[in-house]
Amino acid sequence: MKEKILAAAIFVSISTGAWAQSAFGIRGGLNLATEFSRQDNRSGTTKIAPSFHFTGYYDAPISQSFSIQPGLSLQGKGGRYDLNRESFTDKLLYIEVPVNFLGRIEAGNGDMFFGGGPYFAYGVRARVSSRGKSQRVDFGQGPHQLKRFDTGIGFLAGYRFSNRLVLSIASSAGFINIGNTDEAKLLNRVTSFSVGYEFGKR
Repeated sequence: MKEKILAAAIFVSISTGAWAQSAFGIRGGLNLATEFSRQDNRSGTTKIAPSFHFTGYYDAPISQSFSIQPGLSLQGKGGRYDLNRESFTDKLLYIEVPVNFLGRIEAGNGDMFFGGGPYFAYGVRARVSSRGKSQRVDFGQGPHQLKRFDTGIGFLAGYRFSNRLVLSIASSAGFINIGNTDEAKLLNRVTSFSVGYEFGKR
């Protein structure tokens, strides 16, 4: 009986300690968005379209050196390209749910983290701009529309300071052809630079 009580006490102590290290965080910053396209056995990547991102996340430690970090994010994506001597910019906005699995290494007064995981995204706005004019693109199944849903894989690395300031860099690659034609594929690509802050005990 005493052994069971002791085991329960140890379990509660470990669980409480892990919970105490959990944290909510926010990060935001610059997106360097491009689109990867493939058509007729030819492939290429558009020019960079600068955009933004803002993410709220929950960091749940599994051990001292590993955590799971789900989040909710607003992500600007797209790309720039030239067509018939005219420059166009795709401006896409998604609500995104990333789930990152992160390893951590103590370094200086903070820790380095690195890892990645899947993301699931829902398109909320799409526009094409050229020469100061902007036109809406609808989501749907038509040949001139875009698929609303996207999913892919993301990678995240950075440094968390002892004062809970967080600097990070990330990249993501979409798996889904967001266009509606089989002849041409269009995939999202993003590289991000972030500044963030974590609320919670460390």
